[in-house]
Amino acid sequence: MKTSGRLSGTALPRAFALAALLVAASASASAIRGVGYRELALKDPVNGGPLRGVVLYPATQPSKPIPMDLLQLDASKDLPPVSGRHPLVLISHGHMGTRWGHSDLASALARKGYVVASLDHAGNTHGDGARSGTDEVFLGRAWQVRTLLDSVLADATLGPLVDPARVGAMGFSMGGYTVLLLGGASPDFGKLGPYCEEAAHAKSVLCTEMKVVRAVRPELRGGTHEPRIRSLFVMAPVGVFFDGAGLKDVKVPVRLYSAEQDEVLDGAAQAIRVRDALPQPPEYTQVPKAGHFVFLAPCRPEMAKHTPEICVDPPGVDRVKLHRQLGQDAERFFSRTLASPAKAP
Repeated sequence: MKTSGRLSGTALPRAFALAALLVAASASASAIRGVGYRELALKDPVNGGPLRGVVLYPATQPSKPIPMDLLQLDASKDLPPVSGRHPLVLISHGHMGTRWGHSDLASALARKGYVVASLDHAGNTHGDGARSGTDEVFLGRAWQVRTLLDSVLADATLGPLVDPARVGAMGFSMGGYTVLLLGGASPDFGKLGPYCEEAAHAKSVLCTEMKVVRAVRPELRGGTHEPRIRSLFVMAPVGVFFDGAGLKDVKVPVRLYSAEQDEVLDGAAQAIRVRDALPQPPEYTQVPKAGHFVFLAPCRPEMAKHTPEICVDPPGVDRVKLHRQLGQDAERFFSRTLASPAKAP
């Protein structure tokens, strides 16, 4: 096939469309001056109780950092949003975590033009562990994230800011497990018993605190896959319940991180289990020397004194630097995997 310096009749409209998209993206980026946030009150699809959510978004006015939970939140409440349709990233926290646990990554994405939503997983969040160890958590978490997605899209203020064709998910620990479910994974709870019988895993938190997933709501298994989610950013996931058969239906791109000295999940073993069982090899990084909680947002100094087990990292690990890199990596990953058809190569 011959080529020339002239654009064909088909290529010309595409070139104009691409140019228009680049101009629009540039204009939108220049309009971002800060990060706003808005809290949401949701209904738990598992048992009908309340769910608490929060949404961070690009704002047209500067934001001022404020203390929030263990960390410093780089966002201000109810700032006017940057108009237009933005990609959406959903965040699922770890066991007994909160909606604020990855706010630094959320605000970093919001400054790049993303809307980012997270929630407290009722029954498995700080101050509420009533359902921990049951399938209401191990299956119901995915239902809760879907409710968050539906609520953001239906919200009169937030819905118009989101492009529903560009949705990704991010999760840490139990949240990493959760977003794998949303991506099509199917867990086998029977794998936990044999895993805990092995001497190498006997001191794992999963084995010392739980040992078995109690079946309370097995019917929840039928609704854990969310096909609107197009890519997954997964940090130190609970992986014991997965093998090749359980992960065969995860067809979306996956970015996977582990911590070399993960004291909660047997080093990097469970993340590697996921890595090796995914049908398409994920982009994978192991953080040297780091412990499990390195993926939580850096703590305020005064809070680190109260919760050193969560906030203080081993010598040689710089959590602030790591999270700067994580934010950049997440933006690059989602930019590539959530590109609209018009922008795709």
